[in-house]
Amino acid sequence: MKIYALYDANCTLCQESKRIFQKIDRKTKVNWLSLQEYEKTDQEYSFSAIELRRELHIILPDKRVLKGFEAVRKLLLISPYTFLIGAFLYIPYMHVIGRPIYGWIAKRRHQFKAHKCSDDSCSL
Repeated sequence: MKIYALYDANCTLCQESKRIFQKIDRKTKVNWLSLQEYEKTDQEYSFSAIELRRELHIILPDKRVLKGFEAVRKLLLISPYTFLIGAFLYIPYMHVIGRPIYGWIAKRRHQFKAHKCSDDSCSL
């Protein structure tokens, strides 16, 4: 079974993150699905539109949902290229630093590549 990652297809920072993760995911363990596509289907999980656009969501094979920092750190464990970084992020209390950093980046994602956003999604 695969991991499903829900990303914002209208955000260039999200698209770039997806591209990088796909490149290092040699065994294609992650199925990337735009949240715009996900919202159009009969969803097993119910997320608000704002919640989906606020942070990355992944759905694990055991049906658990990880968001934001926890999702990124789990994805980093998948590839041998990023495994050590992912493992480092599982050190006890690393979330105390990781969550705020992820939140800071996610909240300011429009400042990174705003001129390329196809709609106002990067300004959320």
